[in-house]
Amino acid sequence: MASIIVLFSCSLLLLTASSASIVELYILEELPPGTYVGNVAIDAYIYRKLSPEVAAMMRFRILFQSPPSVESAAPSDRNVTGQALFSVDQLTGDVRTVLRIDREEYCRRADRCAARVDVVVHSMAFFEILRARITVLDINDNAPVFPVPVFAYSLLESQNAEAASSPSVGFLVPEADDPDGPAFGVQRYVIVSTKDEEEKVNDNNATKTTEAAIDLPFDVNYEHGQLRIVPTHVLDRERMAR
Repeated sequence: MASIIVLFSCSLLLLTASSASIVELYILEELPPGTYVGNVAIDAYIYRKLSPEVAAMMRFRILFQSPPSVESAAPSDRNVTGQALFSVDQLTGDVRTVLRIDREEYCRRADRCAARVDVVVHSMAFFEILRARITVLDINDNAPVFPVPVFAYSLLESQNAEAASSPSVGFLVPEADDPDGPAFGVQRYVIVSTKDEEEKVNDNNATKTTEAAIDLPFDVNYEHGQLRIVPTHVLDRERMAR
């Protein structure tokens, strides 16, 4: 009889943990430590289940938390250890940040990034595990950077300009790296005349951009999974260097 009681108790505990509620919380990256994220009890509607007397005796503590990751954007049972990024107030259930969270440190160039935090809510008359999924929202805090500042290529002046859609035309250039998510990552590439940029810097009263008026000899082809600099017409060395 004793073995049957123990087996039943274990099964009941597993059932309680596996049926934990999921609370969706959101926070921007790079906010200072102590930033308010949300209240797990309110967002899980715990107070609707309890009398005021029982609710007043509730206490909260973090049972488990994982760092933000692409995998944690969906519920996961994997055990991840590391430095705590979130805390919960034991009396109120308020969740706050412990450290400044750099989203790119955990989810570089990812569309989704979330941490998992399991919170135990308990009193003498109540016990429940609340699972919070804290999505870290991206901000545009990184600039695209090429692997080297200058690319040097050689091209015969008599080479004909092919169609910009050709996968073999022009020069293959490494893409710029931007660790931000897709919404704030590299959107497109454009050719800018260095002569035009110098004129705008030297002219303090310049209010217009003359880039459109310049007949640039090169354009960007970002297709077929490659970034290429392509000629727009047949190049005449003597005319360009004049």
